[in-house]
Amino acid sequence: MSTPRSWMLYGAAGHTGSIIAKHAHERGHRPLLAGRNAPAIAELSEKLELEYRVFGLDDPAALVGELAGVDLVLNAAGPFLHTAGALAEACLDAGVHYLDVSNELQVFRALYDLDERARQVGVSLIPGVGFGVVATNCLARYVSDSVGGAAILEVGSRIASAQPGPGAAATMRENLPYGGWIRQGGDLLSQQLGSGTTTIVFPDGTFSAMPVPTGDLEAAFQATKAPNVIAYSVSVEARDPDEAIAEAGNLKSFGWARATGASGERAQAWLETGESYTFTADAGVRAVEETLALSLSGAFSPAAAFGADFALKVDNTARIEQLDVFEELA
Repeated sequence: MSTPRSWMLYGAAGHTGSIIAKHAHERGHRPLLAGRNAPAIAELSEKLELEYRVFGLDDPAALVGELAGVDLVLNAAGPFLHTAGALAEACLDAGVHYLDVSNELQVFRALYDLDERARQVGVSLIPGVGFGVVATNCLARYVSDSVGGAAILEVGSRIASAQPGPGAAATMRENLPYGGWIRQGGDLLSQQLGSGTTTIVFPDGTFSAMPVPTGDLEAAFQATKAPNVIAYSVSVEARDPDEAIAEAGNLKSFGWARATGASGERAQAWLETGESYTFTADAGVRAVEETLALSLSGAFSPAAAFGADFALKVDNTARIEQLDVFEELA
């Protein structure tokens, strides 16, 4: 693999960012590390022998200047409600591609609204290049295509992580006040959080799930134009942290999508992979490579930008189209 053009990893010293930085380094990349925590950024920079910059996001003019010399920014600094907008705007002004690993509905809505501006300046805006969105979005595109275009689309993921970062909990707290959302008849519809619960069959069992205000919802619509979309969060049992870390190599994460066509035909598929942060690091770096190679213009979901099979490029990841052990939902 040839080393791509210069790119910046913002939030590099955070939990997710540091995992991405180390994986990028292992794949032969030399990203410019960036973030607000000077001691942590400097320590990671020294460890990986990579250059770094320290800056916040409060000054738009200064922020554009900080992007000098890079072709792409991968944002790993959550909650993304506080970082995505400022960084994406700066990228548009600087002519720099913008990617992130968010899964927040309001972030996706705001970034997709910038599609025309991105086209005009010739850059890509691609939120959600981590596990939660890549897994469901690629499946959504796949099953929708299988029925000739979904009229109803359902997606969900089940995350297994060895050591969840503090950003995940903070993101959930900040997004829950937005309540529950689904897409119905082409429009976003607000509903009470916790309503519409269901069960989803996965390769290792059946789990309870409820609609949630995640970026999957908008990403699935952007990738398929299905007028009716529900994105589910799957309830899982809490794991002992020490046990989870010890068994990190054996953890399994899953994505799921089901499409119903206009005439009632159905298709569903699952994605099976390993630990979710490992997937995010691999998918995020591969998304950087794809974006720099393709040079797309506009705002995209991962599957719309890279295709339904993009998730299968991630190590130890497979798509399953039929379950033999568990009976499918009626």
